[in-house]
Amino acid sequence: MRRAVWSVAAVSVAVLAVVVAPMNAGAAPAPIVWGATVNATGAQAPIDAVHVFETKVGRNLAAIRDFLSWDSPFPTSYENALKADGTTILLSVATSRSTGGIKWATIAAAAPGSALYNDMVSWADRIRDFQAPMYITFQHEPEASTKTTLGTSTDYIAAWRKWVSILRAEGATNAKTMWITTAFAHKLGPSDRRQASKWYPGDDVVDAMAVDAYNWYTCRKTVKNPWNSLQTLLSGFMTFSQAHPGKEMWLAEYASVEDPAQAGRKAAWLNDARALLQTPAYARFRGVLYFNLNKACDWRVENPPATLATFAAMGQDPYFAG
Repeated sequence: MRRAVWSVAAVSVAVLAVVVAPMNAGAAPAPIVWGATVNATGAQAPIDAVHVFETKVGRNLAAIRDFLSWDSPFPTSYENALKADGTTILLSVATSRSTGGIKWATIAAAAPGSALYNDMVSWADRIRDFQAPMYITFQHEPEASTKTTLGTSTDYIAAWRKWVSILRAEGATNAKTMWITTAFAHKLGPSDRRQASKWYPGDDVVDAMAVDAYNWYTCRKTVKNPWNSLQTLLSGFMTFSQAHPGKEMWLAEYASVEDPAQAGRKAAWLNDARALLQTPAYARFRGVLYFNLNKACDWRVENPPATLATFAAMGQDPYFAG
């Protein structure tokens, strides 16, 4: 059963949302999933971090990103608590252990009975026995420069297809496969190894396509970007999706920093994103998860504090009640 979550601040937000009504209501065939990436701090238990954030925004999160390594235990008390809450897990399994990365070519070539093959069988069995519906990603953002030591796009595709073949053979029908790259990768030309299309495993082994989209602006010391709307960030992904019309589309991660020279610009960015996702062109999006971490940049909706109410209003919009 879902926990009842409400806060005093969210009451006024909810009333406002009801009065205003969903932006461009009715554009999509059904409400879409609204979730987040939330990390525990200090000695806080992961599920407690989720519940604290839910209290702040005045509703339950319908989906959560969960990042695990190749040798991570699953499920733990955290995943079982999310399941009890009715939260859909978007699970990313990295092709690395605590001792280092695992080359994709080695995974693709793993023979039945080998240690790597048995690892994949173990993952498939644990996912199947978890029983709850979920999404599973084999190494998100494989095109990133930090993963060049793991292999080429050809190696990655072969490993992905091996992974999916084992999921299916073991009967993990509760899990849909979700392919995740950066939104930036969809805007690169064919001469760039990171171009997203080079990393696509194929329609027959992908159930959902997703991207991680960030408005970095000037938060990084060495890289300065223009202020990018979500529409601008997603433009390449939207073009790519036209060649794969039967696939679900997701925002596995999205976030913006604040403009230090213009207070309230981050809140406006979120409002624009809320409206954009309700237009007919974006009707294939089935879920959006905000990256609420202070990592590389401070993406949290609590910073600045006024942005929290804007984000909470999005959560109260019936369009995001999936």
